[in-house]
Amino acid sequence: MSILDRSLLVLLSIAGFVGSVFAFLVGVGLFGSGSVAGAVSLGIYPNNVYTIVLAVVFALISLRFLFYRSSHSDLDFVALQGEHGQIRISFETIQQLSNRTGRSVRGVQEFTTRVRSGQAGILLSVRVKALADLDLARMSAEIQNAVKEYVERTSGVTVERVAVNIAELAGGNAKSAKAWVE
Repeated sequence: MSILDRSLLVLLSIAGFVGSVFAFLVGVGLFGSGSVAGAVSLGIYPNNVYTIVLAVVFALISLRFLFYRSSHSDLDFVALQGEHGQIRISFETIQQLSNRTGRSVRGVQEFTTRVRSGQAGILLSVRVKALADLDLARMSAEIQNAVKEYVERTSGVTVERVAVNIAELAGGNAKSAKAWVE
């Protein structure tokens, strides 16, 4: 959320809160019959009960948006306890490890990884552009095993799941993609 959006949200929240307080005071009947309450028939029973309830609801909503924070609660690193203190491994590092391993699997042309926090470790979601004429199920299983083992071995982080999404096939078949020498 940009600074302009935050400023507008604060201004709107303050205006909503002030309007809610004013409506609450009209509903309670603080203003006499010759003033605002005479012009607006919100101070007459049973409308005053509805006015008070709506004023309280809008005041609570305004306060919620006034104290709204759009900070990321998710961490972008994994913290491990080392012998002499805490070790932090960024998601970007784990992504690079996964990409390096995934590209080395036979049949993979392009490979990208997204890393998220899980319950007991991390979740890896990989997107693959594969060469044609290969067993995609076997290749996917090989990617899952290779990425999981390599990331866990090199970083010490538990990998809960590796989700493979074969998004597309490379244009052309596997034989024409690589030069074969006989």
